[in-house]
Amino acid sequence: MTRACQKGAALRRRLGLTGRVDAEAVANIMGYPVESLDMKVQKEIEVDGTIYVAKRLGPEWRRWCIGHALGHKTMHPDNQLQVYRYTMLGWKLEREANDFARALLMDGREAVKEGLTCSWEVAEHFGVPEEMVRLQPPLTLP
Repeated sequence: MTRACQKGAALRRRLGLTGRVDAEAVANIMGYPVESLDMKVQKEIEVDGTIYVAKRLGPEWRRWCIGHALGHKTMHPDNQLQVYRYTMLGWKLEREANDFARALLMDGREAVKEGLTCSWEVAEHFGVPEEMVRLQPPLTLP
């Protein structure tokens, strides 16, 4: 389990979260307001402590993108644009943000307890995009 997964899972446990996580409420608890914004390309951005999510996204992608943004805020509190512009570490930062989001929004023990075996069942139960369930490593049992 990666450090990002550990931090996301720890936050999920600390807040006593189960099932579909209200990612916007978690962001607010952490001190990050969430607003919708017309964006054609980006799904989410963070500016001056506010997380902006594209209006065009459905609830599953909105939940994922907020979790992803919280992953960046937790794992990479410094200026990410400098890292993307001047290093080759952008892929690593994205992976960590996705690992954090996965552990915050989905729980392997809960999936097993609920008898969820297919990616679509996991996605539906936790309210996340099925694509992100399939792209992530298997859920672990911490």
